Amino acid sequence: MKRTIKITGKIMLILLAALLIFTVVTYIVHHVKTNDELDILQQNGLYNPVSVGDYSLNVAKFGNEDGKHTIVAMAGLGMGDCSVSMRQMTACLEEDNLVVFIDRAGYGLSGDTANEMTVEYIVEDYRNALKNAGINGPYILMPHSIGGVYATYWVSNYPEEIESVVFIDGTELSEDAYVGDEDEYISTWTDYVMVKLMKLGFGRYILRNDFYLYPDNYTEDEQYLGDALSIRTMSSIATLSECTNAPSNGQKVYDEIVTNDVPKLYICASWGFETRDDFVDYLKWMNRQIEINKLGEAKNENPTDDTVENLLEQCEELRNSVLLPYLKKMGNCQLTCLGGDHMIYEQKPEECGIIIKDFVDRLNN
Repeated sequence: MKRTIKITGKIMLILLAALLIFTVVTYIVHHVKTNDELDILQQNGLYNPVSVGDYSLNVAKFGNEDGKHTIVAMAGLGMGDCSVSMRQMTACLEEDNLVVFIDRAGYGLSGDTANEMTVEYIVEDYRNALKNAGINGPYILMPHSIGGVYATYWVSNYPEEIESVVFIDGTELSEDAYVGDEDEYISTWTDYVMVKLMKLGFGRYILRNDFYLYPDNYTEDEQYLGDALSIRTMSSIATLSECTNAPSNGQKVYDEIVTNDVPKLYICASWGFETRDDFVDYLKWMNRQIEINKLGEAKNENPTDDTVENLLEQCEELRNSVLLPYLKKMGNCQLTCLGGDHMIYEQKPEECGIIIKDFVDRLNN
């Protein structure tokens, strides 16, 4: 019996020692790679930290410093790579405008913080970062997904700072959008343990579980840069707080919308299907993503007429019952449908960019 206990004890010690060595090696490799990636990110003009108090937000600038407009891109939830993944969409905007990508706290190259990520706090971070970077308004806000929540709050409370807003499949807000959903967003102790493990470098082993490979139109260099930013975002306390606060932030913003005449454009992708061709194109694109990311079975690229008709009816119903009342409440908001993936700037970057460019050019008149 004693011999068995001793053997078991030795095995446990060996396993613990092996785990410790593995953790140390993982951290060292992660630290070296992180430094190498930072150098390359900096060489590509992606690193520009701007102090907002106890930490810095990264403010990457592209395009024409003396351009007609200053366009501020605002990422979707957890998308710390938007300064890479959105650039194909913004290419047509950068000749005549300054395009600014601000990483929120915990995203990409920004610093992390344990402060509560309320909508007021996030928007103040944005405003302070732009001010401290010497980037003056008025701004054209260009939010994707949940970034639209923050843009709606910004334009409601500081309309004098905003020239216009371009929502890219922004989170659709409504009177009861978040009622009863709060429990789904509460972070647990296991989430914080995972963040600690990500900081040690374990995120490199599971990167593809959380972030998919870019579509075929992206280069290997773009994939490398996007991965480097995504790995940093995985080790963020701030994003956990942002998830937890998402329901209350969304409800607060909707309830406190101030209708105004600031010009707005909403590009609807997820609910933007209007024709069979829109849907079939999306299915073909999705099947390619399933293939390159090894996600499972492909989707049927020849759906029945009933399937297509039901989808188009559902999209139209959601636009009419949820989206249009939200846009009307904000005021002076044009709806443009571009049916496709929620990350429409990856699926149709040129088409999306042209829609935005045409809208921005009209502002000049």
